Amino acid sequence: MLNLPRRRAFTLIELLVVIAIIAVLIGLLLPAVQKVREAASRAKCQNNLKQFGLAMHSYESANQVFMPGYINHQATWGGVSDQSEATWPYFILPYVEQLALFNTVDYVSVRGANGFGQGNSATATIRTTRIPVMSCPSDDPNADFGFSGAYVRGNYVANGGIGAMTSPTGSGLDHTVQGVFYNVSKTRIADIPDGTTNTVFMSELINVKGNDMRGIRHYPEGPIYQHNNTPNSGTDQVRSGSCVNDTFAPCTGAYTAHNNRQIIQTARSRHPGGVNLVMGDGAVRFAQNGITLAVWRALSTPTAQAGEPVGADF
Repeated sequence: MLNLPRRRAFTLIELLVVIAIIAVLIGLLLPAVQKVREAASRAKCQNNLKQFGLAMHSYESANQVFMPGYINHQATWGGVSDQSEATWPYFILPYVEQLALFNTVDYVSVRGANGFGQGNSATATIRTTRIPVMSCPSDDPNADFGFSGAYVRGNYVANGGIGAMTSPTGSGLDHTVQGVFYNVSKTRIADIPDGTTNTVFMSELINVKGNDMRGIRHYPEGPIYQHNNTPNSGTDQVRSGSCVNDTFAPCTGAYTAHNNRQIIQTARSRHPGGVNLVMGDGAVRFAQNGITLAVWRALSTPTAQAGEPVGADF
C-alpha cells in the first residue's frame, strides 16, 4: 500500500492574512485608479470648454459680436420685439456641430411669445435634448433634467458678471456689474479693454439631482453664473421650489418668479481643488478654490472697476 504524502491545507490564520494583504493592495490601488479616471474626466471637460471657446469666436467672426447671454421676455433683439427667452446655448448650437438641432426651431415664430417656455411644443425638442459637449464627465450623468423636467441641464455656464442677476425691464441691464453675457448682450472684442486674456467667458457648475434649476440650458435662470463667490464656496440663490440643497452645491430659495429674480450661481465642479475656465482668448485654465475674491471678481469684468487688482494672476 502506497503512503502518499498528505497535502497540507491553508490554516484559517493564513487565509485571513492573504485576505488582509489583498484588501491592502486594493486600498492602495483604488485611489490611484480614481485619480487616473478623474484626470481623464478633467481633460475631457477642458476639451469641451475649448470647443466652446472656439465656437464663441466663430460666432463673433460671423456676427461681429458674441452671442447674447439671453433674451428677456420683453426685449428687443435684431431691431424687433423678442419675447422668446432664448439663451446662449441656443445661439451657439450651429458652432458646436448641432445645426440640425438648431434648425428644429423656427425662431421667427417663437420670438412672439415666450417661445422657450416649458409649455411651448415648438421648442420641446431643443429644450429636452442632451448634448454631450454641454456636460462634464466628472459630474453625475443622472442629474440631467431640471425645472419640473421641462429643461435639459448642462455644466457649462457663461459669465454674467457680479450679481445678483435681477429681472430686467425690456432690454435693460440685469447685474450689479455686467460681465460678458447678459440680457441682450452684444459684446464685441473692443468692449473688453481688460483684454480677452484677462476676462473669463465661461466656467462650470454642478448639476444637482432633483428639481433644481441650476444649469438648465434653455431658460434665462440656468446658463448664466456670477462671480460673487469664489469657486466652490458660498450659497447659491435660486428660485424657490427649484433649489435642491447639496453638500457640494448649497442653495436657498431667494425669489419666486421670473419678475423678481435674485440669482447668484457660483462656479462649482467635482474636480479636486477648483474649476475649469475658458478665457476670452479661448485658453482653458484652472482656477483654484483659494483664489482671492478680489482677483476672482476682476476676472469677470470686461472693464476694470475701481479698486480692482491690476495685472493679477491666478
